[in-house]
Amino acid sequence: MARPSDALLAWLRDLIKERGLNTAAVAERAGLPRGRVRKLLAGSEPMLVDELMKLSEALEISPADMGLPDGSGELLHGEDVVADGLSAAPKETGGDDDDDEEPLGLDPFGNHPEQMFRAAFALGCDFFFLADVSELEDSGVPGHVLAQYEGQELPIKLDAAYHSYNEPRYHDDRIHLTLSFDQLYECTFPYAAIKRFVLFPVPPEVVAAPEPPADDDEERSPVPHLRLVT
Repeated sequence: MARPSDALLAWLRDLIKERGLNTAAVAERAGLPRGRVRKLLAGSEPMLVDELMKLSEALEISPADMGLPDGSGELLHGEDVVADGLSAAPKETGGDDDDDEEPLGLDPFGNHPEQMFRAAFALGCDFFFLADVSELEDSGVPGHVLAQYEGQELPIKLDAAYHSYNEPRYHDDRIHLTLSFDQLYECTFPYAAIKRFVLFPVPPEVVAAPEPPADDDEERSPVPHLRLVT
């Protein structure tokens, strides 16, 4: 069931994308923690009025733009808020860089670790991640490995050559992987435990442009040849 705040949150997210910002930039402008801003815009946590005001200042929008009192004392209600207060400016189209689709279907307000895992496996490249050991007590990672990295972050590197054998299983709050230590282990990593993620992309192949054919009127370079000397 849709919540009354869903239209406002969707409008704010669209406005952020249209202005070329991300949650990190908005959080810095608003003076709010980055993680808090992501949760607010995703609708996973309720937003305080003070936080809404800080976000509106960061995005340079007025209370009237959001259907709030604009000094005249009038407050928009219900469908009027969506129709009048939340009408974002239309995008300009026709440019060479115009692209209405979200790159790779990524959701900047969604689950970052899950999307990183999916992208790494889909690209078929080596990747490396660090996981908070304090979150891995019942993860299936061998006890002696956890003991070795106690109080630290556990480094895991996955070779693309073995991705086809891994068969990652995604859940709402964790990912299940088959890892090799002294033997194969079925391991579960909560997304909250993932602290860093590094991709090792395969460099694109540089194809040399073919040389244009010489014009008939131009003097052609002599063809090198061998000469036998007796």
